[in-house]
Amino acid sequence: MRNLYLRSRVAQWAVAVALLLVGAVSIRAALPLVRGPFSLLLIPFFFSFAQISVAPLFRLVGLYRYHSAMLKVTIRTTRVYEIHGGTPFDYVLHLRWRDRGAPAARRILVSYLEGLLDIADCVARGELPGSIRITGTSYFFREASARRLGFALEPPSLRLRANLFLHLFDLTLLYSFARGRWALPPVWRTHNAVISGSGLLERRSSIDAMIRLLGGHSTGADESRAALCA
Repeated sequence: MRNLYLRSRVAQWAVAVALLLVGAVSIRAALPLVRGPFSLLLIPFFFSFAQISVAPLFRLVGLYRYHSAMLKVTIRTTRVYEIHGGTPFDYVLHLRWRDRGAPAARRILVSYLEGLLDIADCVARGELPGSIRITGTSYFFREASARRLGFALEPPSLRLRANLFLHLFDLTLLYSFARGRWALPPVWRTHNAVISGSGLLERRSSIDAMIRLLGGHSTGADESRAALCA
């Protein structure tokens, strides 16, 4: 099913519509349970379920733009390129239960780096301006690793804090999967990680070296990935 979904456009649309319908019906059925002040604690759960339901559709219609299996861009303007990790659906699609723990963490990290490498290649081809501000959250990377990649760390904005709260349920699930045990993601140490397009391009060789060190594949020679920037 995974290979069929990745190959067939018809299968992608079928999965997207089916998940959207299941999500809409399930959330509608659960709404009567939302009562009283403690119902606010259910918001992250609803957002997590909604994200699983809409992720395939958002990818198909272009609201999500993927630069690797686990790195997507949501906000895209001439000035800002906001990157995010994969959704729970991406974890289900690309990882297996037996991968939990160190194998999953390594594969996710490699995929993040491959995504950054692909964005750098988009800048090199002129498909993204060198002045563009590439921004994302830094909780997955250690601060030293983020700085090694050339990112500057800024205090988290109010929007970032709100976004982390709304997605706390799925962030906890995904972080726990990567750790191989139940663990709360260190959202309290999260910063805005920022780098310019030209700055990321300057770090291209370093990113490529990190991918090779982790046992991943360099994407520099894969011309087919150019379509991701289209």
